[in-house]
Amino acid sequence: MTEFELIGRFFSRRAASAAVGNGDDCAVIAPSAGQAFAVTTDTLVEGRHFLPTIDPWKLGRRVVHVNLSDLAAMGAKPRYALLSLTLPRIDESWVTRFADGLWHALDEFDVELVGGNTTRGPLAIAMTAFGDVPPEGALLRSGANVGNEVWVSGALGDAGWALYCMIGDIKAEATADQIARYECPTARVALGLALRGIATSCIDISDGLLSEAQHLASASNVCIDIQLPAIPTGLATQLAAPELAARAQHCLLATGDAYELLFTAPETAHRDVDALLRSTGLTGACIGSVIEADTSPTVRVFDAQSRQINVATQGWDHFAHD
Repeated sequence: MTEFELIGRFFSRRAASAAVGNGDDCAVIAPSAGQAFAVTTDTLVEGRHFLPTIDPWKLGRRVVHVNLSDLAAMGAKPRYALLSLTLPRIDESWVTRFADGLWHALDEFDVELVGGNTTRGPLAIAMTAFGDVPPEGALLRSGANVGNEVWVSGALGDAGWALYCMIGDIKAEATADQIARYECPTARVALGLALRGIATSCIDISDGLLSEAQHLASASNVCIDIQLPAIPTGLATQLAAPELAARAQHCLLATGDAYELLFTAPETAHRDVDALLRSTGLTGACIGSVIEADTSPTVRVFDAQSRQINVATQGWDHFAHD
């Protein structure tokens, strides 16, 4: 199978709303009337962002959700995507599964694949996604205000725990649900859209809670206080076990791959945010507050006795981790 046969068979569809879709040197697209494009791109590399053992259907789905999670954090409605696929060889069985998972996720959000690229090399998948957002209505990292509450859209730590268990770094068994949280994250697109006009700042948790909270604090020039017991997680049993507690806390605070939304909102919107989470079937919670920064923007974590925890670890850094 040639490169162009691969594209034609697995990754081509007639354009629905794009002026020019897949098949020319460039796609021609435009945002909906009165909207601007929010644009994001992510690259997933085998061994860096996913394990070689992952089902290619799940990998295809994962590529889409990881990218659309960034659009969700901006309050943008997904519209279009470009795909660049690097393959060591053309394995029709593998590509069939991957493409099925990819299209399943794209169709879930009514996203058009309007172009991309294929080449030979170590397995890596890059996607660029475009979403509609009102020019003045995008959710940013820089809007957190003193007195705001800090919210997370769902449970944290499970994906990181699953990965550590799967690679043998933690001598324990991950549950099927925890593995699914790692392999099959879900972009919180509906919540991101609903948070327009409510959230004052927002970011998706791809690199760890502490890392993302620090991004919000720095962009908004505030201090963020997080209450550890308030963070929703599936690691309650591990946190209570002396031999596992330290690793579980690390997973909760510093590992990524959660793809939940971390956002701030006025205290007066507490009931509305709580109702919004419940209406979208999410298990999120208010986990802290925004206070004035004394000297520099920072993030503090407190235990059940209101004692500040000395947190030495930060989030994932692609160039600091082997």
